[in-house]
Amino acid sequence: MLEQAQSNSLDPQRLARLEAILTGVPGDRELRLVLEQLDPGSAGTFTWLDQRNASLGLMPSSAAVPVQVLLELKGRGELLVLVTSREGMGTGAPLTQSVHEQILQRLAQLLPESVLQYRSDRDGPLERISTSRPSGLPRAHEQQL
Repeated sequence: MLEQAQSNSLDPQRLARLEAILTGVPGDRELRLVLEQLDPGSAGTFTWLDQRNASLGLMPSSAAVPVQVLLELKGRGELLVLVTSREGMGTGAPLTQSVHEQILQRLAQLLPESVLQYRSDRDGPLERISTSRPSGLPRAHEQQL
């Protein structure tokens, strides 16, 4: 019984996972310099995983749940931001949501020319985005959906 409760509490489908995509970001070299300004100091760690991926490990002072932020330079002027934690989505994951919002706000300050193209917490999971055009809508409206 205890094993089942523990495995349910660590079920990946129940863990917090929030994504965002920014477009219109600068080239790799300039973007790397900008992303390094996200270094949280004593509140966590900033690490380059490789040439195109960085990680922020955060331990908010008011919580016992660490939050992980992955930043992926996708090329073509895109930056993927992924915020995860072991906080349950059943409760709305308020800590993870807060970190997600703070990271996006800071990126908007650091990258004023960027455009927030997608947020999973507002538009649904990426897997649900359809590549087909909804019937009856002109092509000009496709990116707004």
